[in-house]
Amino acid sequence: MTLRDGYGVLIGTLQKYYCDRKRDDREYYHCNIRVRSRGKLFLCPVDLDSKNDANGIQWRVLHLESEALGQVAGYEEGWHPLESRKGTGALDYYRSDAFRPANESLLPGYDIPVVQEDKEVPLPFPSWKQGRGVDAFADLEPLLEDSRKLYIYGERFRVGHGVHNIHQNQGDPPSSRWYAENGTWQDGGVAVQRRDGSVSAFLCKFKTQKFFPPVPDGTV
Repeated sequence: MTLRDGYGVLIGTLQKYYCDRKRDDREYYHCNIRVRSRGKLFLCPVDLDSKNDANGIQWRVLHLESEALGQVAGYEEGWHPLESRKGTGALDYYRSDAFRPANESLLPGYDIPVVQEDKEVPLPFPSWKQGRGVDAFADLEPLLEDSRKLYIYGERFRVGHGVHNIHQNQGDPPSSRWYAENGTWQDGGVAVQRRDGSVSAFLCKFKTQKFFPPVPDGTV
């Protein structure tokens, strides 16, 4: 299973950002990032719709070592397809060494499986927060404001210039319309090189998506 239109990362600079004004419950709440890259503007909607659940969105902000983005940090502006496997620069919230959380970082009250920890991963990781989209955006906005360069991970638009699925892309229940596109090493996210050269990342998921989702075929 994989994202239908491929997975990758868009590298560029911030042109502007704005959030949707929902007129009714049938509309999604996105915070839209416009990225300037290689002379074009790309629309990157980050889906932060909590489905009217006070805790429908879960997110984390990580402050990373400069090498956390791997080879992607050295790429030029533009869209770069990434293979969904370790070592390509692809993201996986639970398998990437720099992003994978320790058990202690999960929300209180979650019964999770025991996982093998990588002893080289620095601890502790910040916990996942939970709330509404506006709460999540309050943590994303300062990263955008302080950005020198943006790395937007997700699926490229089929038509037009843009990236979507900028969130966890695994762990949906089998009943979900998006279950067929679930897979490892294809998580979306917003990574930012700040003006001082440091790197931070905003990761988000929906409450309906599992933490540490199992892999059907047993691969890693």
